[in-house]
Amino acid sequence: MLILPAEHPLDWKKPPVMTLLLIALNVLIYFAYQGGDSAREAKAVDSYLQAGLLNRERPLFVQSFSTRHELTISATEQLERVRRSQLARMVLYDLQFEHAIHHNADYLADSEWQAQRSKVEQLRDKISSIRFGFIPARFSVEGLFGAMFLHGSFGHLAGNMLFLFIFGFALEIALGRWLYLGLYLACGVASHLLWWVMDPAWISGVGASGAISGLMGMYLALYGLRRINFFYWLGPMFGYFRAPALWILPVWMGKELYGLIMANDNTNYYAHLGGLGAGFLAIYLAQLGNRLSVDQNYLNKTDPDADFKSELTRLDKQIAKFELAHASSRGLALLERYPSRPELLEKLYALALNRQDKILLSAVLKQLFKLPDSARSLALFKRLVADSASPQQRLLRHPSVQLHLLQRLLRIDQGACAVGSWRLVSQAKQRPPMLPAMTLQLAKQLGRQQDKKAVTELAQFLNRTYPDAEQTMQLHIYRQHLTG
Repeated sequence: MLILPAEHPLDWKKPPVMTLLLIALNVLIYFAYQGGDSAREAKAVDSYLQAGLLNRERPLFVQSFSTRHELTISATEQLERVRRSQLARMVLYDLQFEHAIHHNADYLADSEWQAQRSKVEQLRDKISSIRFGFIPARFSVEGLFGAMFLHGSFGHLAGNMLFLFIFGFALEIALGRWLYLGLYLACGVASHLLWWVMDPAWISGVGASGAISGLMGMYLALYGLRRINFFYWLGPMFGYFRAPALWILPVWMGKELYGLIMANDNTNYYAHLGGLGAGFLAIYLAQLGNRLSVDQNYLNKTDPDADFKSELTRLDKQIAKFELAHASSRGLALLERYPSRPELLEKLYALALNRQDKILLSAVLKQLFKLPDSARSLALFKRLVADSASPQQRLLRHPSVQLHLLQRLLRIDQGACAVGSWRLVSQAKQRPPMLPAMTLQLAKQLGRQQDKKAVTELAQFLNRTYPDAEQTMQLHIYRQHLTG
């Protein structure tokens, strides 16, 4: 049975940076660090066999293992016939047997045995699942935190990372990156602590599933009784249904409790229950005390731009009714409330140009030149260049406007578009002091496009107007290189 929330599509405008970093860290640790475990294990097993420890410990191990696992006589005989390397591996990973050996009277009386085993154990302890796995009966802070970044197999890793992504991207947006990360780690720790309290076993546990179960609990607590979409997969049946989020909590917990009582596998159900409970309580109690800041717009799927879009619609209606004076007045107010919005600038630019409204056009251009580089802002600049070609557009053709336009076009390597602005700036009565440098920069951009005619025009201008300028000499050399 599988039930997963399907309420939010992934929005790459708000990328789940922390979730992606957690996934990358888990993958990196698995391949870069855990990838060396085979060699570490082989070295430990080889050292164990070379020290002759298997001959000494085999009877003790077979007896201990058979008793603990209630093996039949036949199964015990099969265990005795296991290959030496495989049996050595079983001994080295059996931490409960190791604990018993350390309290064995013969072992305590034999310093050579102790020295040989200590050397082998040091090699064995370099294996990731022993060094950083969580072993309830041998509590360690390294295991408490480290185990949630280790995985037993590629399938284990892939499954956990898929669930981390499914729950993580929505929670990261709703809670904020750092709170989300803190709660993720806290749930991972809580999942191990419950296992430690309830079943102090000599087994090494690894995996992010406890922390991810915490994300599941957080998700349900965050949505509470809101009806959200879920995807279900039950045998041959699958599909979607809507239900209050909290209704799924007993289903998930029941599934884990059933696995804990009935299942006979390697799944750590205590960790799942601990993480699920910790995640749910963390959010539920924080909400109860009004101490949780959540992006409600995201949870409720409220468009944060709803007010802005409504204002644009009203502006369009005024323009359509030719209420241009009122539209201009509204436009100035909107520019203050919603600065640097390309959609708004496009509409108000056309309005200001149509009415030759100097005040509105000035406000629009100031924000236009502050827009970040993008395809949309480039389209606006190109439109500005095209409109500036008309002699009737006196406001646009003003030297200060054209200077700003020229600087922006040069910055984004749009030399071909910038020629018209350069001409208007160069013909002004008061030329800006940076004009020779901009002329050289423009010439180089045009040269890369093999526009030799335009480069010649720029060179002639510098020769005529700034004969002693350093840029004039540099452009002369550049032209020689271009033609040569």
